[in-house]
Formats: sequence, C-alpha cells, structure tokens
Amino acid sequence: MNERITIPNVVTATRLAMSVVAAGLAARAPEAAVVICIVAALLDAFDGWYARAFSACTRVGEHMDPLADKVLMGVVYGWIGIEAASALVWLLVAIVAVREVAMTLFRAYSLQKHGRYIPASASGRAKMLVQSVVGLGVLSITHLLDRSVPVSIVATGLAVIAVFSYASAAAYVADWKRPQELAAEATAPTAVRRAVAGR
Repeated sequence: MNERITIPNVVTATRLAMSVVAAGLAARAPEAAVVICIVAALLDAFDGWYARAFSACTRVGEHMDPLADKVLMGVVYGWIGIEAASALVWLLVAIVAVREVAMTLFRAYSLQKHGRYIPASASGRAKMLVQSVVGLGVLSITHLLDRSVPVSIVATGLAVIAVFSYASAAAYVADWKRPQELAAEATAPTAVRRAVAGR
C-alpha cells in the first residue's frame, strides 16, 4: 500500500478529480474551469517528471496516468465540440477518441494475454503535449481572452492531433511487436536465425 501512495500517484489522483470538477464548472464558471484544466495539464508534466527523476514509478501510477490524461482531454475536447457545434469538429474528435479507446483496449489485451504492460512512451507524451496545447489554447482564447476561434482553425488543430495520435499508436504497436519478434527468432532453428540475421 505504501508503494502505491507516492507523490506522483497522489498528483495523478488529484488531476482526475480536477477534470471532473472542471467538467461540472464548464457551463457555470467557464473561466475557472479552463484554469483548472490548465493546472491539471501542468501537473501531468510534473508528476511524470517526478516519477522518472526520483524512480517513483509504480504499476498503479502506470495505469492511472493514462486514464487521467484521457479524462482531462475528454473534458477539453467534449467542451470544444459542444461550443463549436460543427459536424466536422465532432468527426475529428471522434477519430481521435477511437484511437484512445483502441489503445486502452490494446493495453488491456497486452496485460491480460501476455502479462506485458505498455508504459507511456516519448511519442505518447508528445501526443499529450500537442493535445494539451491545442485544446487548452482554444479554450483559453474563447473564455479567458473572450475571443472567438474560427471553426476552420479548430478543425485544423484537431487534424494535427489526429496525425500525432495515430503516429504514436503505430509506434506503440511497433515497439510492442519487437520483443515478440526477437523471442520468435530466439526459439527458431539455427538456420532460420542465421537467415533472419542476414536479411
């Protein structure tokens, strides 16, 4: 239990709670909700850095952190979709959401069938950064600066996010398959291993 109650895990749990609070405040106090989302995104960077810098990574944290990211981005982009009221924006949000659901299912499959958890990678963190900058940038302009953002700009940002999202998903799958291929080569007959090595 003590290993689960670490500073990064407490911060991650706080981020989850903040996302829920922001969702509740979006209609009544949008400025406060945007600020809460921004702080939650900054805390994401902090808990990831702290866990790696001080070797405070735990299996609980590895599960909670992606969940907290998805909840926060779900709140942000659901909010943007409602305010944009655009079929194109909702389509792009759905495309990104499909990727997130697919990766969640893939992680569950890897853990249950192969006993391998898929941790966050550099490409995944870059994807989260792009999502945060675009989504929180749009909400900051519309609610903190009280200016409108054209739907075309929102759609362009979502298209960029979709590219980053699926590129990072492809990188996850490629990294996951590599140990499987190496294991298959190790158990193959000598002649086969030589042929593979020489390709």
